[in-house]
Amino acid sequence: MSQYERLPTSPYAASPPASRSPSPEDVTRMSPRSSARIAAQNRELQRQTDMDPRFNMPKPAWWQRVALILFVIFLFWLGQHLHVSSPEPSKIVHATRYSKDYKFRPAASPVITEKLKDGRVRLRGAHPNHGL
Repeated sequence: MSQYERLPTSPYAASPPASRSPSPEDVTRMSPRSSARIAAQNRELQRQTDMDPRFNMPKPAWWQRVALILFVIFLFWLGQHLHVSSPEPSKIVHATRYSKDYKFRPAASPVITEKLKDGRVRLRGAHPNHGL
């Protein structure tokens, strides 16, 4: 890949490059010679730009543009689909150190109750031994 090469701003190597195009007010204040010189420089720059293939890229085919748009739409759909189908982290409905059922348990082993999607409740933590 070729590097960017700055186009010459005038056909004369001795003249300094113009930093900007003159405004219409500047053109009216200039002498006719300088405005004609600037117009000639602009025409020369336009001619050089038109001849340089880097600035005259062909338009992509219509099917490539359609394929790009469809690909972007597919990526948006995929992002939404993956976001919606990702499992939600379980939400803790109740997590206290002392629950009503087990209020005399030590504080180091809390009982965490969790409501599942199907409506069941799951207990986490150290469970008491019933029936012993």
